[in-house]
Amino acid sequence: MKTITIPTRLGSFPVHFVDNFQFADEVLKIPHSVVIVGKNVNRLYKRLFRKLPQERLLVLPMEEQHKTLDTVMAIYKRLLPFSAKRNLTIISFGGGVNQDITGFVASTIYRGANWIYVPTTLLAMADSAIGLKTSINFKDYKNVIGTFYPPSAIFINVDFLDTLSAPDYASGIGEIVKFYLMKPDGLKNLDKSIRTIDTLRDTKDKALVRRVIEQSIRIKLGYMKGDEFDRGKRNLLNYGHELGHALESVSGFRIPHGTGVLIGMLFANYVSCERKWLDRSLFSYINERLLLPNILARRRALQKFYFQPTHIIDRMKKDKKRTSEGLVLVLPRKDLTLVKVGDLTIQEIAKGLTFARQTLKL
Repeated sequence: MKTITIPTRLGSFPVHFVDNFQFADEVLKIPHSVVIVGKNVNRLYKRLFRKLPQERLLVLPMEEQHKTLDTVMAIYKRLLPFSAKRNLTIISFGGGVNQDITGFVASTIYRGANWIYVPTTLLAMADSAIGLKTSINFKDYKNVIGTFYPPSAIFINVDFLDTLSAPDYASGIGEIVKFYLMKPDGLKNLDKSIRTIDTLRDTKDKALVRRVIEQSIRIKLGYMKGDEFDRGKRNLLNYGHELGHALESVSGFRIPHGTGVLIGMLFANYVSCERKWLDRSLFSYINERLLLPNILARRRALQKFYFQPTHIIDRMKKDKKRTSEGLVLVLPRKDLTLVKVGDLTIQEIAKGLTFARQTLKL
């Protein structure tokens, strides 16, 4: 078992890379623990939970539309009669939605309970698991209610990816593409990154998957260090997310998160190129070799009307990342370093959406 320690101002926690499902037997023996698992994960891995008493297993639907206060309240109602107050441990198995919901519950019940997280999707393993963020949606506002709260431990087993759907696997690759462009040597090793992503997408080689997850975690840590609460350089991790979140919302979450992020990066790169911050040759090369092959893998999820400027602008105005009246966007420069701007114009949005629509042949 390999372990990476995640240091934060809220306390350090370990990320354990495990080789099989035997770890679950030990984790599930923790006293005063309740296991929260999504319906799909429970269906696929029911054998892991078969020995648990019914009162210790809470199975819930865990889709984006369930990231609500109603779901949180339902979990509170189940936990309060069972729990042993502050020595409660919440153990969650699932993807990013499960993480957001159970992390929020753990951070608020009894002013903080122990929380062990077992990510079951590529997106969660490579990105969200270590981020400290918990969140739920409210009406049309995505991730606007939440806390910063570290898990007690994370266990990563890439064998969970054997049953991951193609859209969810592609979604994870979207965030990994972002990390590889954000590496300190991102431009220098661009061709190597392209080959790695191509192999990851086409073969799903487990040794490579595990190595890429570990590298993604370390890249993200570099941006989180000293800025766990998202006030400075960590903001740059939102590259692709401003438009990505808007597309997710407009599509009723039919567009997977990682696919939305890739389209958001395509859009941001276009704006940067139009501002003459990004060389057109590099812009075209990244689009053709890295972004489009991974977006078009999920093209069936895309519809032309998702890209209507009126709807997108309305969602972007509701983005929690805004700090001024202007619209926010993270843009790449010619060396692929990133800068956050707050002066994105309506005209730039309209032109960028037209470019994205035409490029994706919608």
